[in-house]
Amino acid sequence: MNWTQLNFGKHSGKTLPQVLFADPDWFFWAVETGVFKTRPSYVSEVKLLNERARKIKIPKCKHSDPVVQYLIHHPTKKFSHFEIVPSEQPLHKGSSPAFRSPVIDMSVPRRIAEYDKLGCKSLVSSLKYHLFGSESARVDKKRAEAFFSDPKNFE
Repeated sequence: MNWTQLNFGKHSGKTLPQVLFADPDWFFWAVETGVFKTRPSYVSEVKLLNERARKIKIPKCKHSDPVVQYLIHHPTKKFSHFEIVPSEQPLHKGSSPAFRSPVIDMSVPRRIAEYDKLGCKSLVSSLKYHLFGSESARVDKKRAEAFFSDPKNFE
């Protein structure tokens, strides 16, 4: 798929898949506030990415029936990180609340707190770890676009 480069705002020059790996909070804020409604050249890409970023398949792992466990930082009530655990494992107990999902959803930090740059950064680190093997994996334009272009990565 050919992705359109943004020609406005702080992510000008990047494609939307790049933005999702760099600043998912901005992407979901832009969707929620209608930033793209006045820019018809982006509408179909935004719709596709908004769906895909919320339904990322859990990559193959050592667990036979894996789920995504999202943890919330107790003191701040914001997103902490996610981990992939076996579905039969009891839900995390402790001071940090947790919930589960059958898919990785990049919008979770924003749904927990309206503005959470640190939580989104943590989500991207967890995502890179589970998708690419390292929290510090480099996700350049080519890698970001290839990931979001492949329908096999999504439910």
